Amino acid sequence: MRKRPSLRSSNSPPLRILVTEEIICRMTVTNEGQASMRVCFVALHALPAIDVSLNRPVGGTETRAWTFARGLATTGDVDVRFVVRAEGPREPFQEDKVDVIPMQDRLYSLYESVGRCLDKSPKFPGIRLRRWQMNLLWQVPLLTACRLFNGERRDPWRVDPFYVEQPADLFCTFGVQANSARVIAAAHASGRKAVLVIGSDGDLDERYTAGSTYVSPYGDVGDVCHDILTHADEIIAQTVKQQHLLLERFGRESTVIANPIDLDWWDAQRNVELLPEVTCGLDRYVLWVGRAESIHKRPQILLDVARLCTDVDFLMILNPRDRTVEDRVRRDAPGNVQIVSQVPFDLMPAVFERAAAFVSTSALEGFPNVFLQAAATSVPIASLEVGREFLEASQGGLWTDGDVTRLAEFVTSLWNKPTETPRLAREGRDYVEAEHGLKTQTARLRAIMESVASGGRV
Repeated sequence: MRKRPSLRSSNSPPLRILVTEEIICRMTVTNEGQASMRVCFVALHALPAIDVSLNRPVGGTETRAWTFARGLATTGDVDVRFVVRAEGPREPFQEDKVDVIPMQDRLYSLYESVGRCLDKSPKFPGIRLRRWQMNLLWQVPLLTACRLFNGERRDPWRVDPFYVEQPADLFCTFGVQANSARVIAAAHASGRKAVLVIGSDGDLDERYTAGSTYVSPYGDVGDVCHDILTHADEIIAQTVKQQHLLLERFGRESTVIANPIDLDWWDAQRNVELLPEVTCGLDRYVLWVGRAESIHKRPQILLDVARLCTDVDFLMILNPRDRTVEDRVRRDAPGNVQIVSQVPFDLMPAVFERAAAFVSTSALEGFPNVFLQAAATSVPIASLEVGREFLEASQGGLWTDGDVTRLAEFVTSLWNKPTETPRLAREGRDYVEAEHGLKTQTARLRAIMESVASGGRV
């Protein structure tokens, strides 16, 4: 098995070389007249959630990370930095009192393009062709050359000077994936702590074991994921289920902090005027939101539901992911399903406002952020397999235990405006206000961070 230095080593030359006196000076700050804590959030895909003019898809993890960062920054005495990925040069900027730090990665879009066509595989030659496109003829050789020229760059445990130089008392990274390893390594190399926030139940796969060669659908290797979970200084789970899995599978204690939602901001956006193309001209619809991939989000099942609900109009926001899946869904969609590729995040409250119901066909989630958004907009939720705890606690919808027919019957009843719809809408909204408000969840997060940071200041 590949050897790597201990993440907490104080005498490993590669780690010590990066922590120069100049960097230490930049990181050190006195408390007098300064923030009580400095936190660096890392969610590389979150730039579209911050800069909505990019008009690109925003996932639940990114929404959660940015919401937490904004909530923490508004307390007034916490310095918050937020690292995102940028494909080209972009200067740091401030948004909602958060210092946004773009990390340029010119090759990322190329990796992303190839990743849509190739999967990692433990078998020779290490990759599996998912779909063919002509660009692979030049993209694969170029990426291979880049790896050979600078192979260490792709090592998930390499200490990255970019993170080491961030002036923060602790880091907060989202999801069990390779970049979280880089964040943890850099934090420990510079004598600081790292908090890991679980992104989904898939982050706790039982195949993530020491020495595992298992490769996740997103290209992360099992032993790397295992080490991320065991080396993070503190872990925050979304649900009690995740808390139990962490203890059972990885022997790790964790704290449950529910996903937050900024209800003031959300409500202010609900009545924004929408252009007809945003909703394909529909004034009322049953809404589905997710990526074009067949493993977790499963948009193809929404088509089965629509065929059972011929009198219901469906709006599918199908974010690009797997081109083969997207093409198949568009080709097979019945006439009562309208599809748009993406909607700017600041328009999503208004999109939910016009929905008669929200449908989830996911097979695996952590806590679906879209459930919060639906409930916050008083939209009943119909879920095939995920979110049972939330729906039973909030009484804001129905979990159908994998029964597509029952799901379709519930959707039809909501579309036809039964007497129970107002009750579901009211219950869901009340629950979100009580259990997922931004101020309450931010206070919980801050308490954890202060506890962790108190032992990890430079």
